[in-house]
Amino acid sequence: MKYQKRALRVAAALTLTGFVASQIPMRGQTALGSVRPPGSVQPADGYLTGNTDNSGSFLGIRGLTNRNAITGIALGLLGFGAYSTILDSRAISTLGGAAGAAGGAGNNLNSTLLAGAANKPIYDVLKSMPSDFVETVKLVDDAELVTELREGGPYTFLAPTNSCLTLDSAALIKLHAPENKPSLISLIKRHTVKGRYKISDLLEMKDGATVENLLGDKLTISNKNGTLMISNILVAQNDIAASNGWIHPIEAPIEEQ
Repeated sequence: MKYQKRALRVAAALTLTGFVASQIPMRGQTALGSVRPPGSVQPADGYLTGNTDNSGSFLGIRGLTNRNAITGIALGLLGFGAYSTILDSRAISTLGGAAGAAGGAGNNLNSTLLAGAANKPIYDVLKSMPSDFVETVKLVDDAELVTELREGGPYTFLAPTNSCLTLDSAALIKLHAPENKPSLISLIKRHTVKGRYKISDLLEMKDGATVENLLGDKLTISNKNGTLMISNILVAQNDIAASNGWIHPIEAPIEEQ
């Protein structure tokens, strides 16, 4: 859809440009709609001579010269181009910031992820996106922290994506073992930050500021040149809404401090 809109904008701009170009008087020709003023001689190039504008009346409209119309249309096209550029840049920033551009977790996220589900708690939002967070949901289930992520909060959950969790399949299988349940509980709580933090809130923090997770650990925020990291883990700059907080995808699990 976005490419169709861009194609329409380009077609409209080319049409207007062609129309404007047809109104510009060529050297040795009389401008379209030009009228020779009484008692004067039309210049060979059809342009301004002395104090008289002989560039022609635009489409025969008296009082509006081709020169006036060309200037107005050119300014309009310039404004339209600037406005379209601003809209495109805002759309890009919404779909993913520096993390996505750098090849982080944001590049692999399902498109439905961005919509979020503000009327659902964190656990249910994660569960509704299996292509991105099915492994994280399994870990939450085995840690028996479903109620915490459904009824607790407000929280900001730093969610490892499927792609980063499955990089070490042996470690992932080990986490699911019943005897490792305490470690699994610590892992989930390590990724659960107290309070609601949108990406914009985290970016406004000074480099080196900290946020606290459910274990009481301080996670350090790194914000350099718009690249957001928490405890040295790259954060995809996506705000995923939940009824009891926010979810931000990360490219790797946060290690134990």
